[in-house]
Amino acid sequence: MDFSQPNQQFRQLAFDFACNSTDGLSLWREQRRASIRRLGIELGCPLGEQCEIELQSGVILRGKLVLEGEDLFPSAERDSALLRLGDHIFSVGEIDSCRRIQ
Repeated sequence: MDFSQPNQQFRQLAFDFACNSTDGLSLWREQRRASIRRLGIELGCPLGEQCEIELQSGVILRGKLVLEGEDLFPSAERDSALLRLGDHIFSVGEIDSCRRIQ
């Protein structure tokens, strides 16, 4: 066997893990942010933003509005969506008013 000429049949493939190590993760994060923005538009709520929310019960909450139980691939329907602001969990139907704050 001649080792000076590598046999193409036994050549091992090389993977370049260091080359694009963050591209896939960055792409997934951007797609997830876009998905959450679209979902927020569908629900009529500024998900991921600082908000002041007044519930129908008269309770006023301030903080970052997020989807309760966020998964890797967020999804929800307006009738069944649960939102969270701080420690408070509520449905979209319980919101009397919502405004984005700085």
